[in-house]
Amino acid sequence: MRPGPDPRATRWIALRIALLALAFAAGFAGIAARVVHLQILRRDALVDDMMDQVRRQLVLKPRRGVIADRAGVLLAGSADARSVFADPWVLQREDRSGAALKKLAAALGQDAGALRRKLQKASRFVWLARRVSPHEAAQVERFLREVKLRGVALVPETRRYYPKGELASQVIGIVGDDGNGLEGVELALDDVLAGAPAKVPSLRDGAGRTVLAGAPSAGHEREGARVELTLDQGLQLTAERAVARAVASARAAAGMAVALDPRTGEVLALAGWPSFNPNALRRGAEMRNRAVADAFEPGSTMKTFAIAGALDAGVLRPRDPIDCGNGTLAIGAHVIHDHEALGWAGPSRILSASSNVGAAKIAARLGKRGLHDALLAFGFGERTGVDLPGEARGQVPFPRADLALATQAFGQGMSATALQVTVAMGAIANGGLLVRPALVKRVVDGATGEVLDASEPTVVRRVVSEDVAATVSRWLVGVVEDAHGTGKRARLDGWRAAGKTGTAQKADLVSGGYSADKRFSSFVGFAPAEAPRIVIGVFVDEPKDEIFGGEIAAPAFREIAEYALKMLGVPPTAPPLAAVTAAPDAREEPPAPPQPAVDDEGPRRPPAGGGVAVPSLAGLPARAAIRALEALDLSPDLDGSGRVVGQVPAAGRVVARGTRVRMTLRPAG
Repeated sequence: MRPGPDPRATRWIALRIALLALAFAAGFAGIAARVVHLQILRRDALVDDMMDQVRRQLVLKPRRGVIADRAGVLLAGSADARSVFADPWVLQREDRSGAALKKLAAALGQDAGALRRKLQKASRFVWLARRVSPHEAAQVERFLREVKLRGVALVPETRRYYPKGELASQVIGIVGDDGNGLEGVELALDDVLAGAPAKVPSLRDGAGRTVLAGAPSAGHEREGARVELTLDQGLQLTAERAVARAVASARAAAGMAVALDPRTGEVLALAGWPSFNPNALRRGAEMRNRAVADAFEPGSTMKTFAIAGALDAGVLRPRDPIDCGNGTLAIGAHVIHDHEALGWAGPSRILSASSNVGAAKIAARLGKRGLHDALLAFGFGERTGVDLPGEARGQVPFPRADLALATQAFGQGMSATALQVTVAMGAIANGGLLVRPALVKRVVDGATGEVLDASEPTVVRRVVSEDVAATVSRWLVGVVEDAHGTGKRARLDGWRAAGKTGTAQKADLVSGGYSADKRFSSFVGFAPAEAPRIVIGVFVDEPKDEIFGGEIAAPAFREIAEYALKMLGVPPTAPPLAAVTAAPDAREEPPAPPQPAVDDEGPRRPPAGGGVAVPSLAGLPARAAIRALEALDLSPDLDGSGRVVGQVPAAGRVVARGTRVRMTLRPAG
């Protein structure tokens, strides 16, 4: 008889079966609970996570809006281009020898070593070349077809181009590699030029490839707005060439010119030299718009505004005699000098001869608070509000000392920008109103053509009365037309011009005083004098030969003004330049004082009638030649620097007074 099963073994087997069944039951229960948790409790959240992994939005950058001048001439636009990028990790796996990289560098016209350094970045995405030329893009495509190299691809972008090259480059500015504005109008109006990017819904597969995408909006619907400037490209080109010639003839460091419509404040030209080509930007290029960003001590152009302020305040009358001290004025331990000694003179003569002493005496009548308020009223010490970034405010410190009061009257001890000085002269030209300058004429929607914004003339405030503005305007004509005026080289052929010269010593930041050999020279004026249509400021920084504004800046003013008046269709209002024999306007000169000092009138103007013989100028330095011509009431015109080596008309020829005599100069040696 066999023995039966061991009861203990049977119980152990039953226990093991029970434990295994319990484990399976617990596992199935856990799975069921997890399924309930995922499929019911967290279903919506997990679906959202899944869609986030496969759903993407393609962001299509818009074409940047164009920039044009007031007549619609294109100054900045965008064209289709392609850029080359790489995945360094994939490329290095595919091209272990580096042979393909060398061919790619050749196709892009780059150095293979520079390309290799770009690929060493710790990134899965690297730009190899942005916005390449069509030829380079074709070369890269051919290379990729032949080599079948993964990790390199081309992507469409847009490329900014400037069809006029350097023209108005410091006004228009540039854009960066990512298409955002960096300087000038491109930066100031970046929001409206950039347009609205389009977002297109799409799906992607496990490899990250787009497999479905919605239809993008039309390109013109995403395009940035069209910006039309107040600039005239013809006048801008004339101004840039005139400034470049003025800088070259004086061997100066830089130059600027501003041209405005004094009635509306529209900026018709804003030129600077040196400039740059935004299509081929070089390291260290001069991109700063000096006319807006640089503040300087303006010099004698400030006499215009100090005298206008004194007239408007009633502390000066047109026929008041001013003792100019024979060209010197002592204030404490300091002595103010004039380049031409005057005795008793009226305000019109003080302006035409540009007397520092006379201006200081008039400022003393106006007083410290009065002069300070007058200069602030003309807009100095505050930004003009023009549509450009980086505009300087300038400084007009309160003249606490008597010396500061005197020097501010002739433009030292304060600072202003070229635009501020020109806008202030515009207030004299238009009858006493300070008008805000405008650079943007209008902004037009790129898709609908709707005008989004348009500039309107904006009067900031009345600065002086119409009578005062008219009086000062007449006196400024004398600066140009009087025999003793400092601005004779600004005379126009067919129109009467008005303006003021300026020559200021530059501050020496090292010594804290003024430089002995660095000057800032200028001429600011308007035309026609009877009904001004254009106000122009020309500024030359650190001239090295001729230093006076009437000698180097006034001829550039003449060139710009004559072109502008012809462009604007202004009929001539004065005899041709060769027939100009106008005598000084002495109607508002004061009578001789009861006890005059010495005769301060200097050499008299030659009689108006008849002609004069052109003197021989050969071998004379420029300054001496100019004086010889002006003594005969002839208008000098210089070409070059140094000593005279040629002249037209020839020596001995009889010509009408006021005739231009062109001199060719060459350095001695």
